[in-house]
Amino acid sequence: MTNPGFALCLTYHLPNISGFTLSAHELACYIKTLGYPVKVITGRVPASAPRHEVVDGLEVIRSRPLFRLGKALVMPTYAIDLWRSLDGIAVVNVHLPCLDAAAVALVAKLRRRKLIISYVCCMSKARISDRLMRAVAALSHLVAGLCADAIHVVSSDYAANSTFCRIFRSKLRPAPQPVALKLLPGEVCPPPRMGRPRPPGQPYRIGYVGRIARQKALGLLFDAIPFLKGGLDAPFAIELVGPSADVIGETYWRDILAAAEQSGGTVRYRDALTGHALADFYRSLDVLVLPSVDRLEAFGGVQVEAMLRRVPVVASDLPGMRMAVASTGMGKLFRPGDPKALASAIIDVLTNGPERELDAASLEALFGNHVACAPYVEILQSI
Repeated sequence: MTNPGFALCLTYHLPNISGFTLSAHELACYIKTLGYPVKVITGRVPASAPRHEVVDGLEVIRSRPLFRLGKALVMPTYAIDLWRSLDGIAVVNVHLPCLDAAAVALVAKLRRRKLIISYVCCMSKARISDRLMRAVAALSHLVAGLCADAIHVVSSDYAANSTFCRIFRSKLRPAPQPVALKLLPGEVCPPPRMGRPRPPGQPYRIGYVGRIARQKALGLLFDAIPFLKGGLDAPFAIELVGPSADVIGETYWRDILAAAEQSGGTVRYRDALTGHALADFYRSLDVLVLPSVDRLEAFGGVQVEAMLRRVPVVASDLPGMRMAVASTGMGKLFRPGDPKALASAIIDVLTNGPERELDAASLEALFGNHVACAPYVEILQSI
């Protein structure tokens, strides 16, 4: 007997890189390892990407966008492409935010498929253009919520601060986002850092991993530099890793990279890294920093990727995003948007270490795929 198939619907997929995309890809790959056929229906970005291909064993179907509205793609044929792809599929999953969420939901219901929503995050409202996009997408998201059989949200903490989640609280299935970069084959969790002597005067390495995008609030790191210089007992460098010019709908990266050039070597941009190169980068760090101030950030899987390599984390005390540090003790939270509080948290972690250090097995028990993907596996197994 063939297992029921799973269709993953989202606006962007590989080769576009973001935490959102990589986490969704990890979900699809995990479900495939359990023996369920998986199809990914997504936008054709860049235009040179194949219309149809197989990526890591996943069948990927790409719809051609007519134009882009902010970061959203307007894809008139998306619903048709999904309809044609549903043979052998029993469960449809749509990742929000998504302009086509209502179309996905209606196709799923008309074809009598189960529908599970991934409520990855709410949409930003930092700028007027962001608020307009929220208004455009709100009805589509509401229709999807009404049609959904279940809604995966990244944490109860994030759900408690979300209007969408409060409306559909009976359908919520809290679980962390799947983390893309687990410990790689042959890579081992480094020995505990706490109690290890540090050579006097050895420079500190402060890292950031993620898109060079406005909602990440990287300007806070630059504003924190004077406070770090006054409070640390050794030199330091801030290293930024992640996509910049390839970030869709953003020009903010230009300001950040220009500021890095003018920092005299204090801030360095390392480009986007993946796989072993990214794992090596994590292991070289003394602390990872996530300074985001926008509700668009709901979890921050890079925190867990760093923790797996025993790197402590300093993160904004925001709903959802604070859960990795709060649940592990492997770092410190700071008041969002306050560069002095950010510097103080970094100094505290670098000087005194984190409250706790968990090993890889303990982190797997909290954030592993068997936990993160449970809402999807449950609905597949129910068929």
